[in-house]
Amino acid sequence: MNTAQLEKKLLEHTKNLSKEALREVIDFVRFLQHKMARQSSDYINIETSSLNKSQIVHLEEEFEDYKKLYPRE
Repeated sequence: MNTAQLEKKLLEHTKNLSKEALREVIDFVRFLQHKMARQSSDYINIETSSLNKSQIVHLEEEFEDYKKLYPRE
């Protein structure tokens, strides 16, 4: 199944749920998003642990204005 089909199936399965059940679904989705972000963060930490000092400085310079250029919503 592709993403659009999965999203459609999710909507079909949640269509008649109560408000409380929908809140639980949302909580579970947030849990999954948090879990994925944590795994992504662990991967980045592993990858950057092998960098030498000059590589770390270069990487920090590359992302110096990142928050200003790409603010969160």
